[in-house]
Amino acid sequence: MKRIQALVAAGAVCGGGAALAQDAANMRGLTVTVGGGVEGYSGGLAPRLDPGAAYGATATLKPSTVLGIEVGYTGAINKIDLRGLEELARNPDIVRNGGQAVATIGLTASPVQPYLLGGIGMNWYNVRRGGEVLGYRDDTAGAVPLGAGLRFYTGSFTADLRANYNLLFDQELVPTLPPAENQPVTDVTFAGGSSYNAMLNVGATF
Repeated sequence: MKRIQALVAAGAVCGGGAALAQDAANMRGLTVTVGGGVEGYSGGLAPRLDPGAAYGATATLKPSTVLGIEVGYTGAINKIDLRGLEELARNPDIVRNGGQAVATIGLTASPVQPYLLGGIGMNWYNVRRGGEVLGYRDDTAGAVPLGAGLRFYTGSFTADLRANYNLLFDQELVPTLPPAENQPVTDVTFAGGSSYNAMLNVGATF
């Protein structure tokens, strides 16, 4: 009987320790993070836009330890690959500013939590420093971000490493060829493709 009581007590201690470890990590509530990383493009956009810096800020509401609803600002700067047209422009680039709403679902309820994400976003692209001469133009396009990540919680501190693949739609940003002189925009063929990014975000949960 004493042995059984000892085993029960040990189990209670272990279970209580696990509960305390999870309680020590603040995994519910409002989490605010900021971060940075890299962003690039795929498909027909890949040879025309070089990978560049990405950055953002996110507010995430977690009503449970596994479910998250987040809204955030995302941005990036990508150099335009001149492809032998260096005489037409010098260091042209494209600045992207965007917003997105994303749902995340944790694959575990532990303080080290892998998760999946999906949502919807909108991006505003601004062509700078002579990119217009090459046929690039300012644009507004939608996106469907899909991805996965890994969160780490300790106390109120949160670190979040994630990778997204963003399916772009209504995108008319990058021409397949520079338009001819006085060519109507309606006659220009635009490159297709999507974007990807990887970011490390850090912040706190309140």
